[in-house]
Amino acid sequence: MHFLRLMNEGEKAIAAIRDFNRFYTSVIGLLDKHILDSPYSLSEARVMFEISSTGSCTARHIKAATQMDEGYLSRIVDKLLKQGLLKKTRSDEDGRAFLLSLSPAGQREFARLDKASHDNIASLLEKLSTAEVDLLSTHLQSIKSILTKTL
Repeated sequence: MHFLRLMNEGEKAIAAIRDFNRFYTSVIGLLDKHILDSPYSLSEARVMFEISSTGSCTARHIKAATQMDEGYLSRIVDKLLKQGLLKKTRSDEDGRAFLLSLSPAGQREFARLDKASHDNIASLLEKLSTAEVDLLSTHLQSIKSILTKTL
């Protein structure tokens, strides 16, 4: 008997999600040590994304947005600061907090990563018909809507 037939519906859903995660991480290259042929890990790129999308933010904001471990996030921020990709300034509202922003070098690096990510997805989509792209987009929006309820 096929393994999936032996599982209950909850177990089938878990297996299906895990299977899709393995498939998708391979499709977009997330298992590579560095993302998008860059010297940065996925986590480092995500930290730069969060900072870029807000202009400046605290590490607390990044932690909340990514659910990243505080110690791991701290090491990433320290690394990006040492590389000159981030700037750290004391918050005017709360003197105990620091705001993180991308330095000019960080803005250039993030723009390069963002373009590479865009181009990577564009190359995937160009192999699909317009109807398939529309269907994929609709399903992705549905998935996001459903999973948002779990947060």
